[in-house]
Amino acid sequence: MTKRQRYLDALHNKQTDELVWAPNFDYWLHINWNQKTIPPQFNGMGRNDIVRKIDAYIWCRANGLWPVYDSSLEFKTFSEGDQKITEIHTPIGSIRQVHTKAESEFATPVLTEHYIKDLESLKIMKYVAEATGYKSGYQSTTDALADVADDGVVLNSCFCVPFLQFAKTDAGYLTGIYMWMDHKEKVDELLNVYFKRFLEGYQILADGPCDVIATDDNMDGTMISPDIFEEYAIPFYQETKKITAGGNKLFEAHWCGRTQNLLHFVPQTGLDIVEAVVSTPMADIELNRVLEIVDGKVVLQGGIPAVYMCENISLDDFKAYIENTILPLKNQKGFILGMSDNVPPDADFSRVEMVSRLIK
Repeated sequence: MTKRQRYLDALHNKQTDELVWAPNFDYWLHINWNQKTIPPQFNGMGRNDIVRKIDAYIWCRANGLWPVYDSSLEFKTFSEGDQKITEIHTPIGSIRQVHTKAESEFATPVLTEHYIKDLESLKIMKYVAEATGYKSGYQSTTDALADVADDGVVLNSCFCVPFLQFAKTDAGYLTGIYMWMDHKEKVDELLNVYFKRFLEGYQILADGPCDVIATDDNMDGTMISPDIFEEYAIPFYQETKKITAGGNKLFEAHWCGRTQNLLHFVPQTGLDIVEAVVSTPMADIELNRVLEIVDGKVVLQGGIPAVYMCENISLDDFKAYIENTILPLKNQKGFILGMSDNVPPDADFSRVEMVSRLIK
């Protein structure tokens, strides 16, 4: 059996003959590659070959579609000092968003100004959403599948629950929650446009060659209440599931925040996989309890909180965690060992290599 076959079996919630270990270290690689701090044994190697070298399974993101904008939209992007500014001009007005440089030029910039600031910019964002469509762009996925070959799976990851797109990205949580409470009908008009457009995008992905279709939720139950989740997330997941199932694609959500207050909803969402669920010491829930709540109905990919890859956790504590928490799960159906959420840029990467040996 190849690694790809075993990984797909595990994703389909089937029993496997060994524990699948699929580390996510994309951000670590991005930072260290640009800073020229990649460990020498990996010099000149691509991400997938690094995964092969450490004897793990490839979990590879690829693009599957591209946005198509109505000619009435005009985008302008420019820099001012440490800020990257994006403006969208429409026939009914303009909106702007600002990203500010983080701790280094290679780190993900911080979103410091959001498009939606008031009811006027909310109306303009609705116009932008209505004027945005999607087209297929499968070449990246096809290339990724060829490169991954028998060593793993390829996923198309895009969009998120429409409420999260609004509250997290478009408006920011503070403005977004107040606006939703004061002007729910107007906010829901935007969310309904997103709902329709995102499903159209997922249909394109479902018709494509990927193995898994994933949401970019970054779900966090400290920012989204159970009531909001029940009203907005569950219906969106359930409708997306119909599309992914129709294309014989697995459906995954990225839940990298503290989600212990939302986990009981997971079995009714329609999700096949929940990826990157965080447990202690980064969230107030043990990994075994997470597995109890999802009750084998949904596959969990995760299990190693990111802090265990850093030197502020002793090597002995790291090894003890693998031995006492992870190894007892080796034969548990519905569990894939992965990261929660990503190997940090300043991690001791030898620990990622070490996991492969420890779980054997």
